[in-house]
Amino acid sequence: MKTELTNVDIFVAVQELQQIINGKLDKAFLVNSQQGKELILKIHIPEVGTREIVVGVGKHKYITLTEYSRDKPRNPPSFAMLLRKHLKNIKIVSVEQHNFDRIIKIKFQWNEIEYILVIELFGDGNVILLDKENTIILPLKIERWSTRKIVPKEIYKFPPQRDLTPFNLKYAVAQNIFNEEFKKEENRDAECVRIISRIFGLAGIYAEEICNLSNMDKNIKNPTDEEINKLYNGTKLFFDKVFNEKKPHIVLKDDKYFSISPIELLKYANYDKKYYDNFLTAMDDYFSIFILKTEIKKQETKIQKMVNRQERILNSQIESLKKYEKQDIENKLKGDLIYANYAMVDEILNTIISAREKLEWKEIKKIVKQNKDNPILGKIVSINEKNGEIILNLTVDYGDGAPITKNVILDIRKNAFENADNYYGKSKKFKHKIKGVHTAIEISEKKLKKLKIQEESEMETLKEKEETTMVKKERKKRKWYEKFKWTVINDYLVIAGKDASTNESLIKRYTEKDDIVFHTQMAGAPFTVIKVDKSKGNKTIEELSEEERNHLISETAKYAVSHSKAWKLGLGSADVYWVKPDQISKTAESGEYLSKGAFMVRGKRNFIRSAILDLGIGIIEYDGEDRITTAPSETVKNFKKYVLIKPAKKKKGELIKELKNEFKEYSIDDEDILKVLPPGESDIKK
Repeated sequence: MKTELTNVDIFVAVQELQQIINGKLDKAFLVNSQQGKELILKIHIPEVGTREIVVGVGKHKYITLTEYSRDKPRNPPSFAMLLRKHLKNIKIVSVEQHNFDRIIKIKFQWNEIEYILVIELFGDGNVILLDKENTIILPLKIERWSTRKIVPKEIYKFPPQRDLTPFNLKYAVAQNIFNEEFKKEENRDAECVRIISRIFGLAGIYAEEICNLSNMDKNIKNPTDEEINKLYNGTKLFFDKVFNEKKPHIVLKDDKYFSISPIELLKYANYDKKYYDNFLTAMDDYFSIFILKTEIKKQETKIQKMVNRQERILNSQIESLKKYEKQDIENKLKGDLIYANYAMVDEILNTIISAREKLEWKEIKKIVKQNKDNPILGKIVSINEKNGEIILNLTVDYGDGAPITKNVILDIRKNAFENADNYYGKSKKFKHKIKGVHTAIEISEKKLKKLKIQEESEMETLKEKEETTMVKKERKKRKWYEKFKWTVINDYLVIAGKDASTNESLIKRYTEKDDIVFHTQMAGAPFTVIKVDKSKGNKTIEELSEEERNHLISETAKYAVSHSKAWKLGLGSADVYWVKPDQISKTAESGEYLSKGAFMVRGKRNFIRSAILDLGIGIIEYDGEDRITTAPSETVKNFKKYVLIKPAKKKKGELIKELKNEFKEYSIDDEDILKVLPPGESDIKK
């Protein structure tokens, strides 16, 4: 069963992960699983919404975008908090695979601030945050090798690069390098599949596929030049499939997930498969379901905790038994050693006691040291006068093998008989303990057996609940205008940009000749557009009565200023002007430059002075569905349900929670509310 991504898989995944570019980090979580850890990066992507990147490290190593819910810890660990501190609201500007290796680099940048998140999906996996100088700020896991160290304040070093990658195979020099690898002395006795795997760092399954495409036996050693050439052509065929013939799928075995691949493989030709439009979705299903199923099995019920506790007790008892048996044998042997050398031991003890009446210990030790060759004194290993102990090197021969020699500690104040009796006494005590432990083990084994029968019954019940536990988020299908801030005023669709990218898109792609374009007299303000859709009965600005026109323009001006920086600054009003689309151009004046999202406005500007910041949020039925959005108070009062809001210092998370409660009878989630709120912080008008 496949448990980690290969460099081929990562290549395809990184291509698809380009969709997260321009996304900004909102939060980071670190979830412990039975198979390792999952780092979850919650990001907001303009015109797309909130997505979650999941990085698995440990037994399962992968990266994907997930649609599955995870139970996230209330108190994120330090690594997740550090990522939030450094990367929150910083834009992702690039996602790259390093040197066709199992390494992904995600670059975050905002003005002069720059960070790189390095994801290593080899070994046990790791995630490392670097500054723009490639200095390690903090790794998920500290690691050290002979050639590099993953520790804070060290310069991050990539593993050594390979000479060949799939991107340089078209060059003649690449074929020469390929041929030379097969001729190397260390590869003489290696199967060709292993050599190919080493050359490109490929997983075995993909190296086998190259052999199959080359019509070569993967186990061939010392291939001929012709066979090496066939393998080289097979390699090019394989990578051509990776680049141009992607068919993401999960391989099924006995109706269960078995493996995953971005391309069709000859090895799995006869297996059932589940196909996907993209590889990230396939990986999400494969790894998320596998991890979540594993997590269900890991969850300990009351009975499982009792099983684990009883197993710990039993293991402890078995360890005690081994220890007591060893001590029993050890003490009996020492008693035997003393009795086998009874006369000599008694002589040594008596000699030491007699000598002590005339000499100091220092002198006695000196005499012993000088007489190491003496058959009696030579048996003395050491004397510890403070403890009243002497260590003798004694030998016993039971007559059934080689003699046993061992150092034995004796009490100087006791004779040979008393010392031997002391060891036999200890042996007897351990024998008694052994008997008791045997009885305890029998009781524990019976308890464990009974608990495991109960556990098996509960696990069967838990297994039946698996499918209902794995919840996949259902993404709402959003209309084109929901990429922007939007509302409906007097039956006209009004849309506004959210940032430079959506500003650019709004004016270039979605603004037509009969529309009206508003802009607040403030740097960084979004464009706001009244869409004139004649199929919905909208009249042009010229066709409206003066009263209708004034009301539409006044309400739209309020909406425009309320979704500008003026709201964030807590201003009461701001100036707004409106123009026709043909007055807006991306062509700057000579010698000037227009940044992304900025446009030149030429001709007469129609000003609305001191347009009031005035906004409510509520539910409107539009395009056949109930949707949540904002509008000025006079307009929002026509919604199904609404509350008025004002600039304030309440955190968005708290406000969203309150608004969800206000509109709890509607199918509204956090993302729905977050997408329509004005910039900065707000609160409900009481």
